[in-house]
Amino acid sequence: MARPRATVSVDVDPVDLHLLGYGHRDLPPDPQVYTTALPRLAETFQRAGIRATFFVVGRDGPPHRDRLRELIAAGHEVASHSQSHPLSLASLGDWALARELAESRTTLTSACGAAVVGFRAPNFDMNRRTLRALAEAGYRYDASGFPTPLLLPARLVLAAKSADPAAVLRLTLVPFTLGREPHEIEGVREFPLAVTPLARVPVYHTLRYFTPEPRFFSRLRGFAARGDSLSYVLHAVDALGLGEDRVDPRLAPHPGMKTPLADKLAMLARVLDLIAERFETRTFAERLEDAPAG
Repeated sequence: MARPRATVSVDVDPVDLHLLGYGHRDLPPDPQVYTTALPRLAETFQRAGIRATFFVVGRDGPPHRDRLRELIAAGHEVASHSQSHPLSLASLGDWALARELAESRTTLTSACGAAVVGFRAPNFDMNRRTLRALAEAGYRYDASGFPTPLLLPARLVLAAKSADPAAVLRLTLVPFTLGREPHEIEGVREFPLAVTPLARVPVYHTLRYFTPEPRFFSRLRGFAARGDSLSYVLHAVDALGLGEDRVDPRLAPHPGMKTPLADKLAMLARVLDLIAERFETRTFAERLEDAPAG
């Protein structure tokens, strides 16, 4: 019996942009996710036999082109995570939105030497207007779907942690799609974040820190047993240690940052091994030719 498809993806948000979400502004670009986290992730993916999709902020493409080209040479995909990672992408005006989408695609394509065809919005901040703008900018897929009513509580939790809660609450508060499987919408293929079928519990790496491993693994096995596809999301900072890598201490409230680095990497390796065992893993770009569900 054929295994269901899965894609492991990494939001390559530098430390300074994570801190922006917590209300700390005007910080210089922090290179740690490129110099330290991405090599660790590439090694971990290689051991698990997984080719991943890396969503990269366009501004970081030129200074880190060598690292991105190494990822592509290893069989991974680089896709867009916007040009400047605005906190609330979907609320931008038409001109600013079009620039974020077009400039990031052009910048990353040039830096990587490979076509960029996919997109994930910062903070999963997406709506149908922004999807139409994606199609107009030449993107073929989006991976920003958060198909659960739990999106609103997730926003409230982030607002409670932020030094600028009003900015967080400008994010979209309701999902633009409730489809769990890949589907066509507004001219692009949508690859939604994995959520369970009834309770609509999100299944992504941030929640692994708060969920007992047997329960979390049971949810992953459930996707495989049902034949459901899987979009599993993690962040590049999941491969950084707060103390071990001397990460800006203001990032301490971020999920997983207080977990010892060795434990974080071992936890990630166990998750990836399970995914590799139960699913056929591909990049999102490779899955574009799959027939959409529904």
